Amino acid sequence: MGTRRIVFVASIAVIALSGCATHQQTGAVARLTESDVRPTALPIDLVGTWNGSVWTVGADAGGVATNVTLTINDDGTYTGTEERRGRASTQTFSGVVTAKGRTITFRNSSGRSISLVHRGDALYGVMPDRISGYRVHASLAKTSGSVASPQSAQSGGK
Repeated sequence: MGTRRIVFVASIAVIALSGCATHQQTGAVARLTESDVRPTALPIDLVGTWNGSVWTVGADAGGVATNVTLTINDDGTYTGTEERRGRASTQTFSGVVTAKGRTITFRNSSGRSISLVHRGDALYGVMPDRISGYRVHASLAKTSGSVASPQSAQSGGK
C-alpha cells in the first residue's frame, strides 16, 4: 500500500513538472520576436542597394506605378522607400530578409511577407498590393554593393 502511494505521488509530481515545463516553453516561443530570430546567411551578391518599380498588372488596375529603393544589409535586415508616381506620398518600410535558393523573402514587423525571385542583378515577382488589393509586378535592379560573378567567386576574387 505504501509503495502505491509513493508511485502515485511521484506520478502526480512528474505530470505537474512536465506541465510547467511545457507552459514555460510555450511562453518563451510566444515572446519570440523577429529581432530574436537570426536570419540565415545571405548570398553576398544580394547585399546592397536595389532600385526599381512596382506597377499594377491588368488593364482595369489603373496603371499605378511606384518607385522603390531597397537596401539589403549583410545582417539580414532591409530598409526601403516607395514613392507612388503622380502622388506626393513616400513611405518607408523595413524588416528581415531570408534567402532560400533563388527565392528571397522580405518580412516586416507586422509579419507580412513578400517573396521575389533573385537572378543575377535582378529581383522580380508578382504579388498583391497591400493598398489597392490589385496584383502588382515588382522589378528591381542592383545599383550598388558587391556584385558577384561566377568567375570571381570561383577564383577567390582574382
